[in-house]
Amino acid sequence: MNISWFEIIAQIINFFIILFILQKLLYKPVMKAMAQRQERIQKAQIEADMKMKEATELIDAYDKKIEDMQNEKREILEDARTQAQEKKESLLGDYKKEAESKRRVYLKEIEDEKENFARHLRKNLGESAVKIASHILNAISTKGLEGEVFNTFIFELKNMNKNIPDPEDLKEEEHVQINSFQDLSKDEKKTIEDVLKKQLKNVKEINYDTDPALILGYELLLETYTVHTNIKNYLNEIEKDIIKSLDAN
Repeated sequence: MNISWFEIIAQIINFFIILFILQKLLYKPVMKAMAQRQERIQKAQIEADMKMKEATELIDAYDKKIEDMQNEKREILEDARTQAQEKKESLLGDYKKEAESKRRVYLKEIEDEKENFARHLRKNLGESAVKIASHILNAISTKGLEGEVFNTFIFELKNMNKNIPDPEDLKEEEHVQINSFQDLSKDEKKTIEDVLKKQLKNVKEINYDTDPALILGYELLLETYTVHTNIKNYLNEIEKDIIKSLDAN
């Protein structure tokens, strides 16, 4: 077989010409298109990764927000329960205080009523005792007893300056009031006036009045001093002593 070097060389030259043409017209555009496609794919992948990251962050943010809302809801409910419990305890405390205050007022009213009842009872007992004594004294009153009471009254008048804290006050007295259980006779008035003129140097006026409430006896009324010699005053003192004794018991 005859080998033609010319043909071989021609084939080689044709191969390189074809290879050059393919590289210029096909390989470079294909490689460029593939590179561009790869770049678009990478860019799309990056964008997808970024969006996935954003979506994940957004989901995490929403989850966090939901969790915060749940926590806030629990806190609000817990605060509401705490406030309701505190309000309940406060109201119960107020009701207890009000009930205790009303109870104390009620008990005090009962004690006051009991005390008033006891006081009125003691007063009525004292007054009843005095009334009984008054009726008895009225029943046994005689002329002899009246004379003894009058003499006692005169004795008290004569000793005024010994009983009064400051005897000098008697010198200031100008007006005298004499009360008696019945009308005084002229002799009784004269006896009284003679004693008073010695005791009261500046006396200018002596008034006489009748007071049946005295039961038996007399009384002298001055601006600074009084003399009581009568059953009424005696019974009043007894009544005070009785009430005082009952109060003590």
